[in-house]
Amino acid sequence: MKAVLLSARDGSISVAEIPPPVVQWGAVLIRNTYSLISAGTERATLETGASSLMGKARQRPDQVRQVLNTARQLGVVETYRMVQDRLDRPMTLGYSCAGEVIAVGEGVDDIAPGMRVAAGGAGYASHAEIVAVPRNLVVPVPEGVEDRWAAFATVGAIALQGIHQAEAVPGSRVVVIGLGLVGQLTLRLLRAYGYDTVGVDQDPAAIDAARTGGFVAHPRQTEDLAGTVARHWGGARADAVLVTAATSSTDPVELAGTLARDRATVVIVGDVKVSPPRSSYYHKELSVRYSRSYGPGRYDPRFEEAGDEYPEGYVPWTERRNLAEVLRLVPRLDLESLDPRVFAVEDAAEAYRVLNTERPRRRAALLLRYPGTAEMTEPPRYQGRPAKWSPPAGEARIAAIGAGNFATKMLFPHLRRDGNVRFSWVASARGLTAVQQSRRWGFSSVAESAEHGLTSGEADCVMVLSRHDSHGRYAAEVLRRGIALYCEKPVGLSEQELEAVADAWSGSGVPALAGFNRRFAPAVRDLRAALPEGAPLQVAYRVFAGRLPEDHWYFDQRQGGRLLGEVCHFIDTANFLVRSRPVSVTTTGVDSRDPVSAQSVTVQVVYADSSTASIVYGGTTPPGAPKEFIEVAGDGVAARIEDFASLTLWKRGKKSESVYRGASKGHAEEMRALTRLLRGQKVAEADFRLALWSSLVACRAATALAGGGQVGVAPTTPALAEALGCTPRAGGAGRPEGGVPEQTGITRPDAVGTTGGSGA
Repeated sequence: MKAVLLSARDGSISVAEIPPPVVQWGAVLIRNTYSLISAGTERATLETGASSLMGKARQRPDQVRQVLNTARQLGVVETYRMVQDRLDRPMTLGYSCAGEVIAVGEGVDDIAPGMRVAAGGAGYASHAEIVAVPRNLVVPVPEGVEDRWAAFATVGAIALQGIHQAEAVPGSRVVVIGLGLVGQLTLRLLRAYGYDTVGVDQDPAAIDAARTGGFVAHPRQTEDLAGTVARHWGGARADAVLVTAATSSTDPVELAGTLARDRATVVIVGDVKVSPPRSSYYHKELSVRYSRSYGPGRYDPRFEEAGDEYPEGYVPWTERRNLAEVLRLVPRLDLESLDPRVFAVEDAAEAYRVLNTERPRRRAALLLRYPGTAEMTEPPRYQGRPAKWSPPAGEARIAAIGAGNFATKMLFPHLRRDGNVRFSWVASARGLTAVQQSRRWGFSSVAESAEHGLTSGEADCVMVLSRHDSHGRYAAEVLRRGIALYCEKPVGLSEQELEAVADAWSGSGVPALAGFNRRFAPAVRDLRAALPEGAPLQVAYRVFAGRLPEDHWYFDQRQGGRLLGEVCHFIDTANFLVRSRPVSVTTTGVDSRDPVSAQSVTVQVVYADSSTASIVYGGTTPPGAPKEFIEVAGDGVAARIEDFASLTLWKRGKKSESVYRGASKGHAEEMRALTRLLRGQKVAEADFRLALWSSLVACRAATALAGGGQVGVAPTTPALAEALGCTPRAGGAGRPEGGVPEQTGITRPDAVGTTGGSGA
């Protein structure tokens, strides 16, 4: 499909062919017919892209601070590489569109294929032939409203939210300062509701556009502007002033103070410098209010992405309702008078040139039109049973589902150094990431979807690097097709997902490796080799992980939270060191008993040989603290690992210390292990059965946190029980007793691969 892209490096516009997005849970797939170019917002984005690095730094000081923090943590060289990578990533543009629904994801019950809809949201409702937009940013288009006018809905919602924030009753006197697209729509919405309006702008073209629409509008340069506006209302001043301009000047806010009556409200809608002069704002007791984009729900991932609803009694006007209200009012807005210029999507570069250069008769609105013929292609149906797995004869072809920051920073660089590896296809949920990373890393092709890639047969190994909620599904499908698997942690978020993975893997002979990289770290491997076999151990693992913002994707209900997504790492390391079967787990939350929202937890695991592991995970610690600290006590041995940089060992009355250059957490070693597995070699640390155990313990740790008690970890589903060398017990999960076999499901290094999948 065609998509309009902006180069972050030089600000150039291109129209590129990229794979269409994949419809996901809670999302709506839309074939666009029109999308609206938001002149103010998108012009500013273009100007930032076209500026030099120094110019970009001046415009985005927040990002400069992030770069400096990264440099302190990772070093100048690595930070430079990250900045260059970001500059090489093209960006999508646009956030207001309309078209036809072609598919809906699970959880969407009020939108159906074939419906005409309008949609909003930067990064979602972009200038592209097909877009995937979360349900709460999509509304049906009423009968009689053309798609080209429906494409105005999102920008109209910005204007409508400003009106809501003014809290002025119909009939009130309202001044709109700034008559770009948002200002023009604000005037039209105010008129539809019965307000008495006056517009102000310094651009003659904007004044002409307002007057063409039948509005009273005055140039900012008008002598005695305040008196002129007051005379329009018989000497009265404005009940409310909406500032919809975009400028670094303080003039619009200062002007608002002179035009407003006593105790009026000034609403900041546009991007302006707010420095109210005391002389007007204090003496008139003016109220200053900000309007947040399309309305309540904006920037809240729980509303926009997870599909949560707000209580209508407390939040009646959400951004979704604002979108719907604009569409309801379209017949009364006279959008025809805006005389929007329409460009075919292929001519998007010309549309943006016009946006930047045609000042004398600049139009408030520019539309992109789409042919409406783009289609999603169905992948060929997979048929037949996979052949018995065998190592590739030549180069190992590695494909990837997902290619985010972690993969490109921690995994792909190590694989590229291996001369026997070739990157095959790459797929991502939104397509654009796959295109960019394909160019960067030299993937042979970009798959339209994971299903298309898997059906192509062009991979000896598939790396599952997508978001957590899809790991189990993709991992099971890769294994069912007889393809070697690398699955980033977690392997699954529930026992049901682990059951599907185990069912596909157990007895298949297909190599599988999970992304529990700590067990590959040199310090951890050396420690395990020094520990006595058969004797109980006490493991204390302390992690100062640091706080994540509350809107981080980890806290999406579908992604499982930090316990399932990150603490599983440390559970696996403890399991690797102990070598005995976990029997029960207890979890205490410091800040929450909800496994998804909890930031800090303590997990205690008890093993069949009486070993114990205590994992203290601090999710609110300050930056700068050392991250990971492991201590182990056993019969005649004690040891300490500090941030993987050193291992101190006390054994047989002697103390020894090993220092590890680079403080490797095992990523490079893990990737070398993967390539060895693909050549048919055995790797002790690459124990997929152990990965399934660790994943199951993490799932039960989440159950224990929610229930506040001790929970058994024996599997209760047949394939998982078989893969772990157990038999399912009656009574279900949640009790430590009953049906737990004495045989451990975790094999010693010299016995790896003797059961289950070969090379596991």
